[in-house]
Amino acid sequence: MTAQARAACSLHRLPAEPTQADLEIGYATRGAQLVACDGARAAAVAIHDAEHELEARHAEARDRRLRPWWRFW
Repeated sequence: MTAQARAACSLHRLPAEPTQADLEIGYATRGAQLVACDGARAAAVAIHDAEHELEARHAEARDRRLRPWWRFW
């Protein structure tokens, strides 16, 4: 699994006594962080799926090479 999938996403936290400006900045910042986290997760899933596809193709090719010459299936 890639480092992207293992890393936790950091999210903006509000200060102890937030002002209206803190809330607005936090809303925008947290939204951007969620989009970035979802993109990293999607990339990690795509890499994971591609790795398994390559492993399956390699195993199929290996099985074909090791099949006796008198078997056609």
